[in-house]
Amino acid sequence: AIVRQYKKLFEMEGATLEIAEDALLEIGRMALEKNTGARGLRAIFESVMLDSMYHLPEAGDGMKYVITPAVVRGRTPAEVVRIGDRKKVTA
Repeated sequence: AIVRQYKKLFEMEGATLEIAEDALLEIGRMALEKNTGARGLRAIFESVMLDSMYHLPEAGDGMKYVITPAVVRGRTPAEVVRIGDRKKVTA
């Protein structure tokens, strides 16, 4: 349900959100390691999305945010691509 909520939030700003299946698995793995359950899962997901949500209003319409396992691990920011352009933009 949380993924649908975030996708809807991005749609409201004129952007799209793509979360790779392996990124979701990484979030689940992290929650299992911490033995936190559903609340911990939500907290991890929200921390992953924090930076993208911060930049969302200024990015404008037609942007696509891609969340990968590297983003979940905190190694890279979300990839931001102008839809139709496939041109990467730094978040």
